[in-house]
Amino acid sequence: MAGNRKRLKIFETRYFGFVIAAGTVAVLLLTRQITSVPDWIELKVLDAHFNLKKTTQSEQIRESVTQEDRNPDISPDITIFGIDFASLNAFGRWPFPRYRHANLLDALSNIQNQGDRENAIFVDIFFIEPDTQQAVNDALLTESIQNNGRVFLETVLDLNPPPAGTGDEFFGRQEALYSEFGSLKVSGNWEKLTPFYGLQPPLIPYGKAARGYGHANYLEDYDKIYRRQPLVARSSRLVETLKLDDIASGYALDRENYEWLCWTDTEGIDHVAPYPLTEAALTSLKKQMQRGAPLREEDIDGDGKTDLSYYTLKKYRDNFTPAVTLSLALNYFGKTLGDIEVVLGSHIRIPSPKYFDAKNESWIPYRVPGGDAELQEILIPINENAEMLVNYMGAPSTSDGEGTFPVRSYATYASRVPGPDPSAWPRTWALRNKIVMLGSFTQGMAADEKPTPFGLMFGVEIHANALNTILMNKFLTHAPWWLDMLILCFLALGIAFLASRFSPLLSGLAVILAVIAYFILTTFIFDYHALILNFSLPAIASVVTFTAIVVYRTMTEEREKRLIREMFGKYVSPQVVDELLKKPPELGGVDRELTVFFSDIRGFTTMSESMTPQELVNHLNIYLTAMTDIIVKEYNGTLDKYVGDEIMCFWGAPLPQMDHAILACKCACKQMKALHDLNKGWPKEKHINIGIGINSGIMTVGNMGSPGRMNYTLMGDNVNLGARLEGTNKAYSTNIILSEYTYGLVKDRVVVRELDNIRVKGKNKPVVIYELIDVPEEGFDASGLIPDKTVH
Repeated sequence: MAGNRKRLKIFETRYFGFVIAAGTVAVLLLTRQITSVPDWIELKVLDAHFNLKKTTQSEQIRESVTQEDRNPDISPDITIFGIDFASLNAFGRWPFPRYRHANLLDALSNIQNQGDRENAIFVDIFFIEPDTQQAVNDALLTESIQNNGRVFLETVLDLNPPPAGTGDEFFGRQEALYSEFGSLKVSGNWEKLTPFYGLQPPLIPYGKAARGYGHANYLEDYDKIYRRQPLVARSSRLVETLKLDDIASGYALDRENYEWLCWTDTEGIDHVAPYPLTEAALTSLKKQMQRGAPLREEDIDGDGKTDLSYYTLKKYRDNFTPAVTLSLALNYFGKTLGDIEVVLGSHIRIPSPKYFDAKNESWIPYRVPGGDAELQEILIPINENAEMLVNYMGAPSTSDGEGTFPVRSYATYASRVPGPDPSAWPRTWALRNKIVMLGSFTQGMAADEKPTPFGLMFGVEIHANALNTILMNKFLTHAPWWLDMLILCFLALGIAFLASRFSPLLSGLAVILAVIAYFILTTFIFDYHALILNFSLPAIASVVTFTAIVVYRTMTEEREKRLIREMFGKYVSPQVVDELLKKPPELGGVDRELTVFFSDIRGFTTMSESMTPQELVNHLNIYLTAMTDIIVKEYNGTLDKYVGDEIMCFWGAPLPQMDHAILACKCACKQMKALHDLNKGWPKEKHINIGIGINSGIMTVGNMGSPGRMNYTLMGDNVNLGARLEGTNKAYSTNIILSEYTYGLVKDRVVVRELDNIRVKGKNKPVVIYELIDVPEEGFDASGLIPDKTVH
């Protein structure tokens, strides 16, 4: 029947929960592809990892005495010279005259023990324009830079082209740096790198005097926080502007020197032209430009009218500029730009890094400070934009010694001008083989503070953190995609398993604990293994999966519970209903071993003739209430139906009952006792005598009927036998008859009298029947409670 159709198993919560989990994972992965929200959340989680990382190392050297050392992951060879308040107080308003910088460089150069010299000094100050006050200052500073021999200067790259008339000047300065120190060769899809069309290099005399150069650019993330440094930047110089009509199929570009073409649409957005320019590619390019590019118009004869219009393409040539931190690291390792391998989207490989042993004045294989193994190579992980994730080591540093890196005041050195007598020079500045990072360290001085995971930090310290990441070989890497996916699926399916099988309270608590535990795990792995596991997607998947399953359970299981209450509330006790709600029964027809119970009033017709209809109804209601309470409340039977004065009930369904036969026997005896007590309070003409038939065996039980009206009932030959036994009481003047099948289940627990071996209507095989006399464990004696032995 339609009412017996079962809901597909897949839609049961315990199974459909996994479908919900899979759907949640799919939606989150799709969301990550079309929006940046999951990545934005992941950046915030990354900041939390940074702020929770262990920044110091403690050691108990004796009882009650603990020695706290600096983070062992911080290179001892990085020192910051900060232009701090003490420097401003000493030298006045910024910018300082350039001879001050010359004094500082001379102070570092002129020490007695030259073996204690610094490895390099990065000057995070722009020297883009000549000194407008005293030209001699430029001469003094360039001479000091050259005499020092270890100064690195920076180039600033701009996304916009240089101002009109300055391009050749600025690109000429940069070309001088390329000629002096070289540029990088890269492999991979270099056209995807962000192009910088403008630049601000140092003056040519400064560049020629320096030891090296590099760009000082950082690119912010979605949330305006600086976490990455592009170790390689793409500087694009406009070579010429071409007419589209002048370009033929097979037009050649010098790809060895990274030439490329682009066109600009009406909204000012650049589009890279395809290469090689085949006939098909050129045709497609023309169609695209006709749809979206503006025409350039020319008035050749000066009459104010357009004489010529055409589409244009711009031809660029790229150079790849190292970050100044990469240049400093290569110098530290005894390498040049030509020694390294750059594979965009993968790595920068520094082969066989060395370390200068100042004591022995020789290069030796590099070991990370605190490590034992010699590094055969250093692999710097970079993304498609050649960006390295900076492994920040701690809170911003201060001039008074707090924070991550040691900071010395600029004024300490710039105020000590060395004389010409070497014997009067200081013996050492305790800077042996250190990389000195010189830059702004005063708030508001040069607008050089940038937001980082640890808050605002001066640009020179951001450079120091990036350099430290390379020197300590402490690179942050993202877990492989398959590992993140495995964790995501494991957590989502695990939460689905819990949420679909346990209460919302317990499973909700499990979700909270799982998310917290996973966050602790990701933080631990981040801190100790520099591996970034995706936290946001598994956490969101856990919460969403839990919420969706709870909602689904509310929508489906509550409906099922309401159905169960409506269906069984009138048939079974409230305690049984509660059990059914915990473990819903199978509502379709199932075969199960049960015990069926029929009872009927003897002489009901005669008794009804002596009462008015209202009296009869009231009398029956008293009787039926007493009998039903015994069935349902005392012995947890299931009331099937009333048929006039007949009662049909059973044991063993909807909840399994191993002792269904003895429960029916006890109920029958208890009903006889209750009926005996009722008859005592009624006049003789209203006395009731009943017959009870009990049979056990395999019966079909289930929800039967039509979609509009259904009944949870029994069917089968064994049901019919029980009904026949109830009527057989008339022939033997008995009240309770058991079949041999029921007796076989309870024979050691009841007192019976064998009655006969009979063949009932509809059955060919004879059945042995018994009169139930007593259930000793309950103290009943049904034979003594028969109100009237007269057979009606």
